Amino acid sequence: MKVSTNIRILLAIIMVQFGFLNFAIAQEEEYTELKEALAFPDKVTRLNLSGMSMESLPQEISLFKNLTYLNLRNNHLKIFPEELSKLPNLKVLDVGENLFSSLPQSLSSFESLEELFIDNERNLDFESSLEVIAAIPKLRILHLENNREFPTNFSLQKLQKVNSVFVNKSMLRYVPKEIYLMENLKFIDFQNNPIKKNHVGTYPVTYGVKIR
Repeated sequence: MKVSTNIRILLAIIMVQFGFLNFAIAQEEEYTELKEALAFPDKVTRLNLSGMSMESLPQEISLFKNLTYLNLRNNHLKIFPEELSKLPNLKVLDVGENLFSSLPQSLSSFESLEELFIDNERNLDFESSLEVIAAIPKLRILHLENNREFPTNFSLQKLQKVNSVFVNKSMLRYVPKEIYLMENLKFIDFQNNPIKKNHVGTYPVTYGVKIR
């Protein structure tokens, strides 16, 4: 009887340890179903809700306090979700291919955000949006690819903290001279824009910015 009890205790310990292992794995797993992710919201660090035709974001999204990566690409969002401001650890946010016309001032309060995808946004007012984006304190990588509504006076100078910018496929006809004034810029992608090659080549290699 005592042996049987010991075996049961041993099995219980193994099951508990296995459960903790599952939790550890869940921390790195990328969830693609909101319902499944809500089972352990504190354990979820990566959530991919792209291509779900969402017009708004469920309020439950604010429960994922440890979320570091969120993909909302290719939905039907017209208003930037204010709920995202309640995710203190968010480092990478992909909201490309939606229907935004503007970005809220609250985006500048995303204190952990390092990389933002805001590409393929045909309705976005970039002149005002860049003001908001420039205020994100830790933003280092910005994706603006395939945006065909850049204003004629499009300026990158506001993005002083960013070190990598992607503006390929955006119908830009010139390389903005203000890249000289971006102290932290290390890489900028101008591929697939109607820019003359000799225009790109006029920038000195010693400047330290890699132009593609």
